[in-house]
Amino acid sequence: MNRKLIRIVTAGVVSCTALGGTLAWAGSSNGDAAEIALFEKAGQDIKSAVASAEKASGGQAVGAAFAEKNGEAMWEIETVTGTKVSEVKINATTGALVTQKDKDAADDEHEGATPDKLGAPLADLVTKAEATSGGKVMAIGFDEEKGKIKGIEVEIVKNGALETFTLDATSGKLTPAIETGNGQDEADEGAN
Repeated sequence: MNRKLIRIVTAGVVSCTALGGTLAWAGSSNGDAAEIALFEKAGQDIKSAVASAEKASGGQAVGAAFAEKNGEAMWEIETVTGTKVSEVKINATTGALVTQKDKDAADDEHEGATPDKLGAPLADLVTKAEATSGGKVMAIGFDEEKGKIKGIEVEIVKNGALETFTLDATSGKLTPAIETGNGQDEADEGAN
């Protein structure tokens, strides 16, 4: 499974994962056993990769996801500084910069996702999610509607299984997301 960051722009009501100018991850939310095993063996965690991407791009991270490409473990991080959006790939084994691609936010259909709208630096949100869940963050991004962050989408691996949550940036509370028949995740209102 390839966890490539993609942007899906729509109007109207959004679910917790992938609508309304947000970051989402391609592939099944149930995870792929081989990719999860590769993730669990990665020498660089998401916080180290985010720090490397921010240093390389000069921006602040607004989303990050683990990806496997041709058997190679990668972190794909999106950073923002002013009107510049950078897509940075970091080798998840060595921590080395693989590529950095800069775009103007207007050309990238960037919907105003800025680090300040996340409520905390991305690395701090990862720390909260991992502390609350007891697992490791494999992907994190935002759910946005009309320029306002509705939630932070987090994919966490715990005991070899992948689960999707919505994270409250202030409290650190995780709300499990359930997958609906149309491939969208929806917050389970009665959970945690």
